[in-house]
Amino acid sequence: MIKMDKKGQLSAEFILLVGFILVIVLIFASIAGDQSEVNSVVASAKQGASEAVSERVFVNNTATSVRVTTVTVTGNENKTIQIRLSKTISPEFKNFVLNSSLNAVDDLGFNRTGNVITSNRYQYTITIVP
Repeated sequence: MIKMDKKGQLSAEFILLVGFILVIVLIFASIAGDQSEVNSVVASAKQGASEAVSERVFVNNTATSVRVTTVTVTGNENKTIQIRLSKTISPEFKNFVLNSSLNAVDDLGFNRTGNVITSNRYQYTITIVP
């Protein structure tokens, strides 16, 4: 009959268990990291657009109220963030809202080239509609 060392078996089982848990944690961390970055960029873009719209109404009392209604993200590697406003606005004001959104995302520390924000994972393009 073979006699097993129970302490050795316990150590081996512990190492296997810890290794398995570590693999699961690393898989979920990579998924959560990607989604966290996208959520941060979307939230910053929306905040920048909301601040631009609020500033317009605050500065110009005769301006009609406009609000950000929805924000959608499409794409895999190259993501497009579409910020939808409640009303059609002038091209000048649309450009102001777009620049405010881009500046808010740029403040997160990503690289900005024109209207494109680049991170280590994705490229983000922000559009304002209608």
